[in-house]
Amino acid sequence: MKLYEKSDTNIWSDSYIGKKMLGAHLDVESDAASRKADVINATINWILHPYDFPKTAIDLGCGPGLYTTKFSSRGWQVLGVDINKYSVEHANQESIARKLSAQHIEGSYLSPLNVGTFDLATCIYCDFGALVADDQQLFLRNVRMLLNKDGVLVLDVFGKGVSDTKTEGRYWNSEAAGNFWCNQPCYVLSECVHFHESHVWGEKHIIIPKSGKPFSTVIWTHYFTTDKITALLEKFGFEVLEINTDIVKKSDFISSDVIFVRARKI
Repeated sequence: MKLYEKSDTNIWSDSYIGKKMLGAHLDVESDAASRKADVINATINWILHPYDFPKTAIDLGCGPGLYTTKFSSRGWQVLGVDINKYSVEHANQESIARKLSAQHIEGSYLSPLNVGTFDLATCIYCDFGALVADDQQLFLRNVRMLLNKDGVLVLDVFGKGVSDTKTEGRYWNSEAAGNFWCNQPCYVLSECVHFHESHVWGEKHIIIPKSGKPFSTVIWTHYFTTDKITALLEKFGFEVLEINTDIVKKSDFISSDVIFVRARKI
């Protein structure tokens, strides 16, 4: 695997895997795709504690609306954006069912979004660190355009402790029909590589179905120090206001070493 190798399949927008991703988001017993309810509530409380009254927010990579609905229930006007159409549909159905004002659209935060400007932008569950370096820069430029004067960006990234949960190597396994990757029996060939100088782990999975064309996906996991994420945000016109490393007490999936950052557009 090469550094920042591209996938030929996007697991968030794929018609089969996208549905599996939605199911993983909604699994309250797992934090494999979204964090558990207690951590989500703690995150929301921390995000909103500086505000005396509701404002406007955009949640980038909103998934099935686990955060947007909570923003909306506290009076905020909020828009969620996600590339998984199944998650967007679920989020809008949930908002309607709960008589909330939160809205959700299908779209990519790596493309300019003509949706107005906001007081707050959020990107949660370490989505930012899953982007390759060039896309991180593109994301920050796009977010800056989405924020009002003195608007605030809140995001979270993994600290270096994520490396304690990963091991380099290659392995394979056989999956029955209806697995996460494929609706038919398949082999999954996997490779995990640590690119030390770039502070990123890459995981490549090649899926070989019983019938049909093989496909691959690559997942990147960057990790940061507080100094490194601060310097990157400053480079793209943000002033870091607050850092919190105590919100995620325990993670069953990857790592509890998570850095939350609150930064203001300058």
